[in-house]
Amino acid sequence: MARAKKAAAKKTAARKPAAKKTAAAKAPALPKSVTNAEAGVKLQQKVVEQAQKKVAQAQTKQDKHRAKVDGENAKLAKLRADTAAKRDKAKAKPTAAAKRAVDAARGKMNTVRLKLQDIRAEAKLIRAEIQAAKKVVAREVKKLRTAERNLKTKLREHERKLAKKVKAEQKKAEAKAKAAAKREAAKAKRAAKKKSAAPKRKKAAAKKAATKKAPAKKKAATKKAAVRKAPAKKAARKKRPAAKAKSAS
Repeated sequence: MARAKKAAAKKTAARKPAAKKTAAAKAPALPKSVTNAEAGVKLQQKVVEQAQKKVAQAQTKQDKHRAKVDGENAKLAKLRADTAAKRDKAKAKPTAAAKRAVDAARGKMNTVRLKLQDIRAEAKLIRAEIQAAKKVVAREVKKLRTAERNLKTKLREHERKLAKKVKAEQKKAEAKAKAAAKREAAKAKRAAKKKSAAPKRKKAAAKKAATKKAPAKKKAATKKAAVRKAPAKKAARKKRPAAKAKSAS
């Protein structure tokens, strides 16, 4: 029994129509000019972001390079001090070993100096790269601003068009309402006229009926009179032979 009940319940559930999903009210679609302008702004924003990333990358590179330059400068300063000390030592004791030590120190110092020159040249290149990247950013930002202005103008135009549409619809609705009001007023007027004319019509009908009844009554009266007069004629007719008899005697 329980199984049968369950099966019946399943069948009834299957028969029931599925609840319809209420579709969300869609916003009015934007015109193509506005969507294109939006797409342009988004694209330009991406370009600006990429340019800014390049600037940031170049600046991090420059920071690393500065650390390198500072390190090489420290090395060079140390080597200079070392060379000066060795030179002083060689002056105090001018031996071949002291001279060799001074030459070796000078060689090291020169290599570090050359390395530092290369690093500084690289730093110049990095600075130039940063400047170029910043210029690109400025240019792309300008483009972004123009794209945003364009989007704003397009949106304003779209809003104006929508406002015009709304106004036109309002005017139409007002005109319809006025027409409906006029129709209702006319209906009410006609109804009032009918109402006021109804008693008059009734009176006229009553008068007509009265006028129709009056001749009928007259006819009936004449008929009755004729009926009443008829026996008198007969009596007259009957009396006539008697008169004739009198004349004969």
